[in-house]
Amino acid sequence: MKNIALLLLLISSIAFSQDELTQVSPREAVHLREIPRHNMLLELGVTQPTGDYGDIARAGLNIGIDYTYQVNKFLGLSAGIRHQYNQFGYLDSDVDENNFITSNNYTTNSVAIGPTYSYTKGRFQLDTFFKGGVAFYNNPDNRVVNGDPQDSIVEVLYTSDAANSKSSSAYIEGGLRFNYYFRRSVQVFFSPQYSTSLGNPIGYNFQGADSTTMTPQEVKTINTSNLMFNFGIKIALSPEYSSGEYRDDSED
Repeated sequence: MKNIALLLLLISSIAFSQDELTQVSPREAVHLREIPRHNMLLELGVTQPTGDYGDIARAGLNIGIDYTYQVNKFLGLSAGIRHQYNQFGYLDSDVDENNFITSNNYTTNSVAIGPTYSYTKGRFQLDTFFKGGVAFYNNPDNRVVNGDPQDSIVEVLYTSDAANSKSSSAYIEGGLRFNYYFRRSVQVFFSPQYSTSLGNPIGYNFQGADSTTMTPQEVKTINTSNLMFNFGIKIALSPEYSSGEYRDDSED
């Protein structure tokens, strides 16, 4: 009888210890420790041209749509499309008021794919991403002339150069995304990014001037480079997470 009492006491002690351990170290809910397997992203923001592109372009807007497949909670593969536009802006901000200036905007449509690296802490998630692909351009016809373009004698200061422009080129983009889980299946985010073409697809002729003389026409080719500052929303397309577990929407 004494042995039976000791055995029951031992079993009770083990059960109590296991229950206490469970209470001290509960397992976090899946939506706080994993990333949804399939995600769709929609973002909108401003574009600010950089480098030589900033000589002939001004700020504009961009919109993008991405799909990301999470291989695990740290690595994802993303594919996306993006539309960017920049207003035409003449190189010299002090152009004469008599100059004739067109205003056809630059647009870029791109398709790109690449890796995304993520770090998650509770409801917060940081993404670092890089993508490469191809971009397509509208090559707008712009010009700036000194004087009335109807006159027989005008001085062409700037003109687009179709012969040295390209309709498409290689393209890269990358940046950071600061995400917050608004709901288990929805994140909102802010994302600073940088994008640029490769191969100098935009061509133009420019005639510079100083206080006394005009320089000869100079042919230049440049890349379309933009800083982007976007806000957006990321939506889980299914309840499956990168670990293979499924979201339980009945949890608190």
